[in-house]
Amino acid sequence: MSDSTGRFFEGLLVGGVIGFLFGVLSAPKSGAELRKQIADGSEDLYKQASDSIAELKERTNEAILEIKTQSETAIKKAQDVVQAKKQQMATGKLQDRTNQGKAQAEDVESLSSS
Repeated sequence: MSDSTGRFFEGLLVGGVIGFLFGVLSAPKSGAELRKQIADGSEDLYKQASDSIAELKERTNEAILEIKTQSETAIKKAQDVVQAKKQQMATGKLQDRTNQGKAQAEDVESLSSS
């Protein structure tokens, strides 16, 4: 069993060395070229991310402005409704007091005529 284990590790080592050599020899670019390509790619990725963030900020600002405008419109409508209800109530109270005054005047008049 120890002979088969030794042969296994020998084959593993030889296979690893052959794989490494094949990878180095068949690599399309040198290390410097590969590092430059990675750097250029990362710059492009950074630019795309920056552009996306700028666009997201712009769209967020537009959405906030639209929500602000809509909320101001809703608040104005609510204020108008409240003002109208206040006027309605004031008019109703004035009408009630006028009717009470007329009723009291009629009561006074009916008492004086009796």
